[in-house]
Amino acid sequence: MALIVCPLCVREDDVHLVRTLEDGRKEARCDDCDFAFVYGAPVEAKKVAAPRRRTSTPRAAAPSVVPIAVVAKRFPTDDDVELVDRQRAELLKQQYLATVPYEPGTLVGPHWTKYRWVFSADGLEKVAIADLKYFADAPIGGSTGDPTAFDKAWVLLGEFEGARRIRAVTNHLLRGPGELEDRLTALVDGSFAQSMPAWDEALLTKTLAVADPYRFVPVMTYADKKALAQSVYGIELPIVDETSLTIGRLAVWSNDLLVSLAGDGFDDLHHVATFLRWAATQG
Repeated sequence: MALIVCPLCVREDDVHLVRTLEDGRKEARCDDCDFAFVYGAPVEAKKVAAPRRRTSTPRAAAPSVVPIAVVAKRFPTDDDVELVDRQRAELLKQQYLATVPYEPGTLVGPHWTKYRWVFSADGLEKVAIADLKYFADAPIGGSTGDPTAFDKAWVLLGEFEGARRIRAVTNHLLRGPGELEDRLTALVDGSFAQSMPAWDEALLTKTLAVADPYRFVPVMTYADKKALAQSVYGIELPIVDETSLTIGRLAVWSNDLLVSLAGDGFDDLHHVATFLRWAATQG
């Protein structure tokens, strides 16, 4: 089949396509005069787009957390307290119990009893929204610090969303899957999907102290427990890290250590907290 008129012999019967060149032009040959020629306009080569470079820094993967069973062996125990420090703490305890009257606030018992029901599975669904807000603001039984950040979050979210999140956080803390220590870490660092802004370590610890008053002493932060352990028992507790000695683990383990070191003779764990704070001031 003829393709185009031969420019040499002006014939078209015997003109045939030979090939298409890289630039899009075509090469043809006239069999009649044996003349080869190129026709057509070159086509500009399509530019292949360079791979798009990411301008943002890739997010680092969350560090893997070492299992509790492995890490727990690294946390100090009663046996790590030096004998001289243990003897001094015992003398302070005997002095305190003999000379310092324990006067629990009259509001603490009813407040603690009420909120123990509030934080139960049944109570949490029935409690009034105002009572959840009051728990964050009231210092009864142990201050959790300045409530300004919480109050701001409560206003920004709205009371219904704020209450929903507090219920979700409390359920996860007290009845969620996995170890308590790791649930507490997720709530303190905000990695729990339904975290409540400013419902922080102090409020979470107070929740534990209310829900389980025979285990948790009302000392609201790990920093405070660490300072008391050093002042009263001369023992240095570790600093927080993200992969093993997480904030939740240290908060729970330091609580258990202080309760064990304080021992018997106290009316309740509020009494223990009062003793520890008193002993820390005795030089």
